[in-house]
Amino acid sequence: MKTKTHILWLSLLSLNYGILAGCSDDNDNNQVDNPTPPVSDVDVDINNATTLSAQIEAVNIDDKTQVSVDFYLSNANGVAVIGLDKLDSIATLGVGIAKLGQPQPLLPNKDAVADYNTKDQMAEGKEWISYINNQVAPGSGAGTKATTEWQAGIETSCKLDCITNLGGGHYRYTFSKALNAYSQFDGLDTSYDANATTRIYLELLPSSDSDVTKKLINITYDFIPATGAVAKADEGRQLIDPQQSCYRCHTANLGSSEHRLLMHGGKRFNFEGCVMCHTTYSADPETGNPIDMATLVHKIHQADYKIVGHNASMNDFSGVHYPGEIADCQSCHISNAAPQADQYYIPGNNSCLSCHKDKISQAPNTWNGTAASLFHDRELFPKAWANSCAGCHPDSNNPKGAGLIHDQLLQTRSSIKDLYGLSLSSVALGTGTLTATVDFDKLNTFPAQDSAISALYLVVNGKPDVIARPTNNGQHKLWDISKDSSATRDMLPRDQVSLNMDGSKLTATISGINTDDFGTPAAAVVKAKMIVCANHNTMTAVNCDSDEADTQVEVMSANALDLTGANASRAIVADEGKCQACHDSEMQQRIVDAHTLAGNAATNANFAPGNDKCGSCHNPVSATALTDGSCNSCHNNDTVAYMGADIYHTAGADHIKSIRTANNTLNYREMVHSLHAGTRTVKGMGAPRDETTYPQSAANCQACHDEGQLDFAGLKTENSQLVATVGATADGQVTELSPTVATCAGCHSKVADWAGHAKEFGGVVEDNASAGRIYKAGDETCYYCHAEGQAYGVIKLHKEASQK
Repeated sequence: MKTKTHILWLSLLSLNYGILAGCSDDNDNNQVDNPTPPVSDVDVDINNATTLSAQIEAVNIDDKTQVSVDFYLSNANGVAVIGLDKLDSIATLGVGIAKLGQPQPLLPNKDAVADYNTKDQMAEGKEWISYINNQVAPGSGAGTKATTEWQAGIETSCKLDCITNLGGGHYRYTFSKALNAYSQFDGLDTSYDANATTRIYLELLPSSDSDVTKKLINITYDFIPATGAVAKADEGRQLIDPQQSCYRCHTANLGSSEHRLLMHGGKRFNFEGCVMCHTTYSADPETGNPIDMATLVHKIHQADYKIVGHNASMNDFSGVHYPGEIADCQSCHISNAAPQADQYYIPGNNSCLSCHKDKISQAPNTWNGTAASLFHDRELFPKAWANSCAGCHPDSNNPKGAGLIHDQLLQTRSSIKDLYGLSLSSVALGTGTLTATVDFDKLNTFPAQDSAISALYLVVNGKPDVIARPTNNGQHKLWDISKDSSATRDMLPRDQVSLNMDGSKLTATISGINTDDFGTPAAAVVKAKMIVCANHNTMTAVNCDSDEADTQVEVMSANALDLTGANASRAIVADEGKCQACHDSEMQQRIVDAHTLAGNAATNANFAPGNDKCGSCHNPVSATALTDGSCNSCHNNDTVAYMGADIYHTAGADHIKSIRTANNTLNYREMVHSLHAGTRTVKGMGAPRDETTYPQSAANCQACHDEGQLDFAGLKTENSQLVATVGATADGQVTELSPTVATCAGCHSKVADWAGHAKEFGGVVEDNASAGRIYKAGDETCYYCHAEGQAYGVIKLHKEASQK
């Protein structure tokens, strides 16, 4: 049989995965088209090439199942690279081959799964099955669940011995064995199937010191052996787009040695190559844990995964902190992002077990270890069985299968936000009064008449003089305008609120406020925020006082205005979309939960003695986005000085707790920086904090900031910060840091090491600030060198650091 020559480019200057190109077929099943491609007059020796790219040109599988792969090796400009076969040795040269077929079982489960397969003819998604496999016994580091397991693999030992030079940068790799000569195992179907979609994987790196950003090759190629045709999109298996899923949080930069997703000795990054070995039947013999891609990714992000790796090294992922909502499948499985994106609805043995560990703990003693045995227990899964088999297995009545339940919370939020959508049409600031009009998309009654509406907040984030901030953080205010001031309300402040409903427009007039607290009206941000009670099983809004209310949905106004009524225009210094890429769109709801401190230990996991006082005001949190100024309206330079009082507290340096050093301060900017840099050591009111597992380099400013956002303009007008002195033994022992110094100290916490440089340019590092601040706003000149775009701009310096 033969395959027509195809071209598949994968430039190592980008991290895109294999792009499948079309091909045709004829009736000649015995020879390969263009067995000796024309030799180019222009070439470069592999020892002199500075970049490498590869194209798979042809695949031949003969009647004895002997496989050969023809590929073209070039530099990034397409110039032929010669001399591969002349190398004395090569660091990496591996080739794999796998077919798509019925999911294969783990070795310990093979008999149980075979039994269920005879009973259950429900549709299943196909999985990759490697033709090259091993049966591996436990070695060093074996645990109590150690057992012999199967592991899929690729051919890596033959290397240059399997290479034939075809001339002009064209080479042929011939597998060392025919497919049917590789190890065969009872219960594992690795028989050759010419009609199955088949994938070739090629990895190549000339030497161990080669630049992986320019010379490491990972490419895949899908085709149908029987016809020689390249596989169509609907004939393959690609569940995710790594650019939209993995690389939203992780870096795609192979040059970032500490944070890159470059696995197995620094030679593999292509996700579509990974799944050829991380198959449904592969497992770690020392722990018995499956290593299929679904289990591996699901359980790592749940911080519930351990495997024994090379040289008996224990790889323990229990310290991982996933920043999104783990139950939201669509954080990674994004609709239409890949040809088979919706196949995550199809249940699989390992993928289902990888998340439902709570049910595994409830399994009866008769459980045989398979998902079928567990999920067919109707008492354990009554919700799924309410839809019969379609509660898990997709059919015409329920095409989403188990996804119907998995996506319920997401769908609930989506439907509630659609039903209760709102926007601000006007805002006016008068003498001692504030008037705002909220337009509802569908609601046309007073919010107080809808029992599903818990509250409707009007939130104002002013921008006052930061040197003389209003008493009690007065620039930040909110009012519950779901009911007027005659109703019982438990939120502060208790200003007079009067309401008028005209059709779908609610106008609130608030009197008795100090308008000067807000500072410049055109710099303020005004938003509305509704809290709606819902039931995620029915995906509907429900009475907040009913037992059916099992979740709350925050509905933000679609727009923001300033206090003049114009569209809000406050300068934004970070990209909200980049925050949501990792933290997802519901991060705001989780912040509400984290700030809800009132109650008791039985009703609130965040409760701790002393914390409940804060909950009287900060329940719920009034932030409306991560980057619109609402968070740092409270989390400002003076926040740590408010921490020692009860209600309506006033600032004082003597209130600054000894734990609130520069890396543990509560100013929003430093708080975010220290969290992502892993320098923050406390949480809550002083409890120890585990280091955050941020998947990027903390030095990569552009992971959060867009071009033009780091011009240091805001720092020029800021006040200094008072923080706890390093090593303080009592509250009130404080150090003063000028604004830029404080910003840097969030990550570079050993301030003493670089304080001298900062002081040369107007920075202040005053170890004993008990006598008060000495810094004057604008004295720092750090921005001359370190502002974005300057010779030693912060992005340039940190970019260099992030790639070391």
